[in-house]
Amino acid sequence: MYLDDFFRSYWWLLFPIGFFVFGAWDRWLAYKRSRDHLELIKTYAAQGKEPPPALMKAAQDPMGGDPAWGGGAPPPYPPYGPFGYGGRRAWRRYYRWGPYWQWRAAFMTGAVAAGFWFASEYADIPAADGAFRLVAIIMTFVFVGNLLGAIFSSTFRGR
Repeated sequence: MYLDDFFRSYWWLLFPIGFFVFGAWDRWLAYKRSRDHLELIKTYAAQGKEPPPALMKAAQDPMGGDPAWGGGAPPPYPPYGPFGYGGRRAWRRYYRWGPYWQWRAAFMTGAVAAGFWFASEYADIPAADGAFRLVAIIMTFVFVGNLLGAIFSSTFRGR
């Protein structure tokens, strides 16, 4: 009976645990891919042959030079990110740096905060107004942070 209550209460933990497991699996596959590239380059070096340029490019660029997957040319703006040029992470975070996405995040979190404030005042759910108010306060702080980020990204753009 206790295990049934546990899974009923904490079913949402399946999602972060699943993300963690799949992230670890992705890193394991990336490690095996880079290890295989290095072994193949060592094989060419042991035979005294020059490795093919495609193999060298794939070994230098973890995504194989495909811009759709984060390899290849660096993004045009901003030139320097927290992870340098190229790479999957830089491409994944590139579109989050512009003012448009900052303003979008500010409006979205503001709308969610307003919805929770409305729910905390007018929801007719017993004993839920305190929880709604707590989430509304937290989302208001997130909204203010996103709003400041949007203002700064628009004001100091390109500096």
